[in-house]
Amino acid sequence: NEKLNFINIFSDSECVLNMAGGRMQAWVKDNKKKILLSSSADVLRNYDESDSKPQDDNSIYGKILLIDQNNSNYEIFSKGHRNTLGLYADINENIILNTENGPKGGDEINLILQGKNYGWDISSYGKKYKSTKNIKNVVDYKLSHEDYGFEEPIFSFVPSIGITEIIKIPNNFSKYWQNNFLIGSMNSKHLFRVKFD
Repeated sequence: NEKLNFINIFSDSECVLNMAGGRMQAWVKDNKKKILLSSSADVLRNYDESDSKPQDDNSIYGKILLIDQNNSNYEIFSKGHRNTLGLYADINENIILNTENGPKGGDEINLILQGKNYGWDISSYGKKYKSTKNIKNVVDYKLSHEDYGFEEPIFSFVPSIGITEIIKIPNNFSKYWQNNFLIGSMNSKHLFRVKFD
């Protein structure tokens, strides 16, 4: 008959209509316990599939936030994210990875670095769902991230796989599967085994 007692660690008054994915992971900065929290962009709300919030430092959406567990203060850890479904954080190795749904195509695996911009809604290897030929003044995304000052994904799935969470497989699982990760696909209902060089 034990009860769980919840406390509010973080809240914000900004609100959007069409939320999608998001993840949380524990992190440590300056020997203080923090929380990494990903928020998605407000995808597919506007007729031209644009969303300025991931590039706007006054918005919490389309970001990975670093939240102080003790006082609820936060900072933008990284920005320019569309829809983070997976967030892996290894404090000892100082590695943060995310898996992110792209638009039509362009699912990404990203190495997350503090202060970096990952390009959404300007750069993507995916395309808009609507045909840009029939909508006046609508252009598709910039394919390159680097040419526009953004971080390139480690890997981009074109066509997209409907990427899901990323998890690290414990090294004691198999001597043949050292430092391996698993990523799910909602489109093909497969698991992808990944090893980074």
